[in-house]
Amino acid sequence: MARNFFWSDFNDTLNKQVDGDVQKDKDVDAVFNSIRNIVLTIQGQRRMLPTFASNVSGLLFEPIDNITARLIAEGLVASIRIWENRIEVTGFDIEPLYDQNAYRCRIKFNIVGDTDLKTINFILTR
Repeated sequence: MARNFFWSDFNDTLNKQVDGDVQKDKDVDAVFNSIRNIVLTIQGQRRMLPTFASNVSGLLFEPIDNITARLIAEGLVASIRIWENRIEVTGFDIEPLYDQNAYRCRIKFNIVGDTDLKTINFILTR
């Protein structure tokens, strides 16, 4: 059962709309934007809310292995659960990319009130 969403957030490209206002992301795109901000922001970067985001940036400088990958996955899922109450994380896949000094990540989630499974894919690197 799909539901109507009524969320909005500014688009981080800061493109202008025809009326001169900043372009907005709406509904599911606003949720994707929020998750991306949680993942890419380093704790302490956001003024007035220093605990916002994940604290996994330091793990990106640890040896690239399955143990570090698991710690990154646990940290990101915990941060998303704290900061994004519109979704329920149903899965997190992470793969070390040894030659690139990076991790390939996939977050699977449901938006609360919606049955459609959503997925975000991204690469974490130093």
